[in-house]
Amino acid sequence: MVTKSMDIQNEMLLNTIRKLGDNSKESYVIFDVKNNHKILECNDSFCALTNTTHTQILENDYFSLLLNEDQKATIEMIKQKIHSGVMVQAKLHHKCLNKPPFWAEIQALPFQNSKNETLYVLLLVKDVTYYHTEDFLMRLEKAMYEAIEKDNPFDKKMSIICSGLDEFFMPNIVSMVLVKAESNQLQVFTGKSKVKGMSERCESKNFYDQVIQEGKSIFITNLDDIDIPLEHKNFANASKKTAGWFVPIRNQQQQSIGLFAIFLKPHPNDKEFFENMFSKIGSLVALAYSYAKTQKMIWDLAYMDITTGLPNRHSFLNKVEKDKERGRCGYIKILKPSEFHQIVELYGREAGDELLRQIAKRLNEEKDEYNEYIARFTSSSLILSSVTSQATFQNYEKRIKEIIRQPFIIGGKQIYITLKTGVAFYNDDIKIADAIRFADNALSFAANKPGTHMEIFTQERNDVLEQQMTVLNHLSQALKNKEISVNLQPKVDLRTGEIQSIEALARWISPKLGFVSPAVFIPVAESAGKVREIDVQILEIVLSWLAERKKMGKNLVRVAVNISPDHFYYVHFVQDIVNLVRKFDIDPEYIILEVTENIGLVDFQSAFTIIQELKSYGFKTSVDDFGTGFSSLSYLQRLPFTELKIDRSFINAINDAATLAIVRSIIQLALNLGMTSVAEGIENEEQVEILRALGCTVGQGYFYYKPMPIEQLDKILDE
Repeated sequence: MVTKSMDIQNEMLLNTIRKLGDNSKESYVIFDVKNNHKILECNDSFCALTNTTHTQILENDYFSLLLNEDQKATIEMIKQKIHSGVMVQAKLHHKCLNKPPFWAEIQALPFQNSKNETLYVLLLVKDVTYYHTEDFLMRLEKAMYEAIEKDNPFDKKMSIICSGLDEFFMPNIVSMVLVKAESNQLQVFTGKSKVKGMSERCESKNFYDQVIQEGKSIFITNLDDIDIPLEHKNFANASKKTAGWFVPIRNQQQQSIGLFAIFLKPHPNDKEFFENMFSKIGSLVALAYSYAKTQKMIWDLAYMDITTGLPNRHSFLNKVEKDKERGRCGYIKILKPSEFHQIVELYGREAGDELLRQIAKRLNEEKDEYNEYIARFTSSSLILSSVTSQATFQNYEKRIKEIIRQPFIIGGKQIYITLKTGVAFYNDDIKIADAIRFADNALSFAANKPGTHMEIFTQERNDVLEQQMTVLNHLSQALKNKEISVNLQPKVDLRTGEIQSIEALARWISPKLGFVSPAVFIPVAESAGKVREIDVQILEIVLSWLAERKKMGKNLVRVAVNISPDHFYYVHFVQDIVNLVRKFDIDPEYIILEVTENIGLVDFQSAFTIIQELKSYGFKTSVDDFGTGFSSLSYLQRLPFTELKIDRSFINAINDAATLAIVRSIIQLALNLGMTSVAEGIENEEQVEILRALGCTVGQGYFYYKPMPIEQLDKILDE
């Protein structure tokens, strides 16, 4: 009977985990920790990601899908943490059936039983190969441009390339760059400052000469089979690399100017990846090589995006600043394809580059503003400048719709896209950097609108930024003068309607600013590091009120006070809270400390220790706004919270079948973990009836009570 009960509990837990996996919208697997990490379930997205079927995946040890070589330590760390019930994130090389492995960002969320034994793990997997490689290439490009601008010697530039490669692939490869020099020789560069027995030059003959002349990359599984200098073989052997990729380096005229010698352990499936990547890095080598010969040519290339051939951001800023210096004003437009990241995920990084290249080409063909300048802004967007004193947005919108009317041909496939644009004006009073920031801000608004859309930055949006700065400037004085006050909102027993506890809400009425919404001043306080002071002032007001009621012999009610995760970084947090309640002679059982679910950003062990210590003193703890974040379950089952507050967004949409299922799961989860579930934002009787039926016991919202001053709540409690 016990076994059957446990099976039911495990099945319920699996159902909850499965729903969470589905709601995450990510590729995922669920595996059994106690049964050699056997995969119990995976979604279609994971199968597509790994080029497998459910039949091929299920029943396998999940860790067999990772490339164990060179990442054993990371895998052991992951296993150790999930067995301890700790959420873990990592970036690893992940296998893909009949395709090259990919860089995966995984997030493992362990689920434990009452004995603190990990039973199952929900593991979310995301392909970040493009972003991982993109970031590396952008950093390498930036480092190269900085070296060019500083006029560093050529060997320093080549050292940047080799060191970057060795760091990016470590410990999978070691690399050399060999570049043509005079007298039929090759200059030899490595990432190490000094390599024993390594000459700075070697003769361009035999195998190296073959690679350069044929202009094709060659993969060699055994270095003993080719005629290269012995010192180069020793260089590879010292790092236990037995194979090699040899990739020609071409200049802009497609002439081979040297080659990469990449020493590694055989991974034949990596051929396409290596060729594409080193083709682009080769462009950087060619850039530095050409600069050594013709400084002017290199200066021009330094202002070009190497993947699209478009002007880059440096070139754009230089051009627009010069226009502004001549007294010209105009508009900045930042343009982004909505589907860019999906295209990259489906067809690869090169497809994204090609899409931007084709968009820029169509813009140039369709432009009616001859003073327009187009450049690449970020990996996924273009930036345009138009020198004009008149807004021509109607023409621009018509032009944009025209260029996307026909599909773009990417990798032989027809692709239709939508475009978002953010626009901002610049003149003598508005700096170019500010105009770009404003346009980027407008683009963020456009991104939330359906279809092709343009947003123009307005003064109202600028006013919002100024308002935030004004609030920040007055906040310190407000804290000093204790201008922050408290409103109280009861939480009631859904079965009886009686007040079960109270939530304290911060309010600020400034002598100079008037009423300042918490939605405005709390985020400002958080970013300025002042939210802890607000929390403490609110707690002092609450304790003072409770102490007054106690002195007058009136009944006391538990009060929930919001506590920012910032407190968890403060070493004296617990003792200060304890000293405060003792100062007012209030039993800690009357204080509930509410933390938002971004508590997951705090170090788990520190959070566990602090919450356990608070519990030992008698404080109750609550998780606020549960369900709006991503990492809740990774800490919820392990941290000893007493209350779980369901975010109001779920209650507002509780009539939706999917939302109802989520709310039911959260309430059941709270019940299984021995927590009280509290529904926020209740506004009508229908919501109350549904929540009662689901087993929720406590609610809060305008249907019962609005937030009110302390004096008003005193009258209600005293009735």
